[in-house]
Amino acid sequence: MSAARAPTPTRERGAFTRAVAALVLLAACRLALGCWQTELGGVITAGASSGSGGARDGGPACGAGRARCGDACVLLSQDPASCGACGRACAPGTVCSQGACASQCSSGLLACARACVDPGSDPAHCGACGHACSGETACVAGICACPAGATACGGACVVLAHDPAHCGACGHACGAGQVCTGGACAASCAQGETACAGACADLQTDEAHCGDCGVACAAAQTCVAAACQCPVGLATCGGACVDLGSDPQHCGACLTACSTGAVCSAATCQASCSAGDTACASACVSLETSSENCGACGKVCTGGSFCAGAACACPPGTTSCSGFCADLQASAMSCGACGHACGAGQLCAAGQCGASCPPAQMICAGGCVSTCCDNLNCGACGVACLGNTSCSGGVCVCGPGQTLCGASCVDTQTSNTNCGACRNACSGGEDCIAGVCACAAGLVSCGRVCVDTTTSNEHCGGCGNACTGGSACAAGGCVCSPGFSYCSGQCKNTKSSPQHCGDCNTMCPPGSGCANGVCG
Repeated sequence: MSAARAPTPTRERGAFTRAVAALVLLAACRLALGCWQTELGGVITAGASSGSGGARDGGPACGAGRARCGDACVLLSQDPASCGACGRACAPGTVCSQGACASQCSSGLLACARACVDPGSDPAHCGACGHACSGETACVAGICACPAGATACGGACVVLAHDPAHCGACGHACGAGQVCTGGACAASCAQGETACAGACADLQTDEAHCGDCGVACAAAQTCVAAACQCPVGLATCGGACVDLGSDPQHCGACLTACSTGAVCSAATCQASCSAGDTACASACVSLETSSENCGACGKVCTGGSFCAGAACACPPGTTSCSGFCADLQASAMSCGACGHACGAGQLCAAGQCGASCPPAQMICAGGCVSTCCDNLNCGACGVACLGNTSCSGGVCVCGPGQTLCGASCVDTQTSNTNCGACRNACSGGEDCIAGVCACAAGLVSCGRVCVDTTTSNEHCGGCGNACTGGSACAAGGCVCSPGFSYCSGQCKNTKSSPQHCGDCNTMCPPGSGCANGVCG
């Protein structure tokens, strides 16, 4: 568990809302400064993080997705002064796109001060270059918006259900000694809630008060049974949730950083990515499933959506409401329809606002859910099944024939990066066939590199049999140019060579020469 003290009230979100807000802020922070998240008086804020991203020079660690270059934390995927590696500056007139200097940005990215950004999710360039979102909002679909469950009041994002300064409505402050619960001022909190600086919080599920008032979970973490947890498949490193299988700052283990020029593939630092993966800022990812590189490096899925088939989509059973994914059956902010909020003290059950939940369902911050099989509240309130996992028996699992590797479900029988088992990557042109890395028909594996032994000069006719002395491999044998013969690993002219006169290793007597293949 990674938690930080913060003098905050609470952030009340529906079961899905908590996961959405964490994902939105994580994406924003990774693109901006790397962050922690807290709330001050109901205001959701972001600040510099001390976690994730190994500090190679002893300075503070950088936020997820960033690397330390001197005294600064930079995003190598788009910084024109450190493009792909610290100090690797792009030439005038070029841009930094996906960690490489180029004449123009990749499709879907926008050049802002020579940095190629995603205007749909970049908080510093939201919708257009230089259009920055304030610290309380995140960039969702190119628009600066408050996280789901929060309302804009005077330029700040607040949670009306529990904010004592905006209880039930913007500007409606509770009196001295009162608390805000369910959007109404009261003398005390409801059963199961605790008063935290005038706000009523459920210490079992509230990410701003997880286990105790003021204990805030880090970005992307959720509060489960009074403990902060990262989503399934991710690990906590320095207060941030990271994928040890692809993060170049935490490759295989926390703070195990890959060297400059290397990439992190299948939890191992390598020279290049395995087949089927793409290097995005030194992280080997699948553009088909990476929610931070969906379809192209730097294209971030926001608002609780995830990447499937190289396109961002809301999880099954949810609907996109103004860029945020919401469960219309259980969302108190969008009950039955987008934007239809339940009144103070009401709950959303089966898409209808009411006073109580049906039997066998539990209340998850204003919504009635069945934690046995709810993808947004799996096993406990706020535990969202990310990516292509689903909830079964209160646990996020993969479908038949799929295995959870990192944060994605994969078929280990065909995955080149998880062949036979998670993080067992095929290399050198190998493909995963029935869970085993193997070469295509007609090729032979030589040192885990697939080669054609009929034409390979390094493996001619068999692994390790190199053609030398100017010869080349043809039909599995080393041959020389016309007029030359292959003699003891060298191409020799048997018509003029005294050591190979007329044939290989036929030496002329001392003092004689070779002419037309005859000693004389």
